[in-house]
Amino acid sequence: MTKGTTSMGQRHGRTHILCRRCGRNAYHVQWERCAACAYPRASRRRYNWSVKAIKRRRTGTGRCRYLKEVNRRIKNHFKTSLKA
Repeated sequence: MTKGTTSMGQRHGRTHILCRRCGRNAYHVQWERCAACAYPRASRRRYNWSVKAIKRRRTGTGRCRYLKEVNRRIKNHFKTSLKA
C-alpha cells in the first residue's frame, strides 16, 4: 500500500462547498461545519491570535449603509431639515 504520489492522484472529491453565511468555500460537507465562520454555530468564529483575520471581516469591509448616513448627520450636528 503506497502512501505517496499514487495516493495523491485519487483525491478528486469535494470536501468544502460554499458557506451560506460567510460565502467562503469553507463549509465542510461531511462535518457540516464552516471552517471560516463556524456556521451553524450561533456565534461567529474569531480568535485573537489572528488579528489580521479579524480586521478582514470587521466594520468597514462592507457597504456600511447606516454608518455612511450617521457620518453625514454628524457633520451637520444632527440638525433635521428645517422649514422656512
